[in-house]
Amino acid sequence: MADLVLEPPRLGAVQRGLEQRWVARSFERYVRPALQRALTRQPLDRESEYVLLRTLLGQPEAPVLDVGCGTGWVARKLAREPGFPPVLGLDVSRAMLEEGVGQAREDGAAVDFLRAEAPALPFQDASLGAVLMAGSLHFVEDLGRLLLEVARVLRPEGRWVAATYLPPARPAAALHRSAGLHPRTEASLKAAASAAGLVRFERVSLPPLLVVKAQKGSAQTPR
Repeated sequence: MADLVLEPPRLGAVQRGLEQRWVARSFERYVRPALQRALTRQPLDRESEYVLLRTLLGQPEAPVLDVGCGTGWVARKLAREPGFPPVLGLDVSRAMLEEGVGQAREDGAAVDFLRAEAPALPFQDASLGAVLMAGSLHFVEDLGRLLLEVARVLRPEGRWVAATYLPPARPAAALHRSAGLHPRTEASLKAAASAAGLVRFERVSLPPLLVVKAQKGSAQTPR
C-alpha cells in the first residue's frame, strides 16, 4: 500500500471515527449499514447499490479508481470480474486501507490500494477509464476542485459515478456540516460537473441514495 499523505489530514468527526481499527474490522458488516441508516433514515440494499453502480460504470477501457474506497468492498467485486481493467482503491484512512488489503488478499481480488487525500487525485492526465465514489462524495468539502481533478484524470468518454445522500432539512443540516459531512442536491452536483467540463450528467433514483453519472467529453461527445 503506497502512502502519499505527508501531513496529518483534516478529518471531520465521522471520518475520525472511521480511523479506529475496530471500526475498520466491522465496517462492511455493521458500521457502513448503520451509518447509512443514520444519514438516510432508511435501510440500504447493498447488492442493488452495487448492481446500479456497476451498470453506470459501463465498460471502462482503462484503470478504474474507487475514491474513498474504505475497506474496498466495491473495488474487490469489480476486480473479480473477468476481463475488468485494473482497479485502484484510494482512501485517507490507514485503518480502512489495511483492512482492505487483508480482505482483498483473502478474496483473491487484485486491488492496488493507495493512501491519499481527496480532492487531489495523484494520477496522470487522461490515465483512468472511470472514477467511482460509492458513498464517499459527502466527505469531500471542495466539490469544485474534486470534479476538476476527476475531469483531468479521466480519459475522453471516461465516466464519473457517485453515490451520496440528499441534504437533510434544517437544523439537521448544520449538524451534518459540523460532523464533516457535505451532502448536495442534484442541481448543485449537475452545476459543479458542468463547470468542470463533464457532460451527459444523469441522476438515477435508488432510495435512499442519490446516484449520479457524468463523463468526460470528447470530440464526438455532444454536451
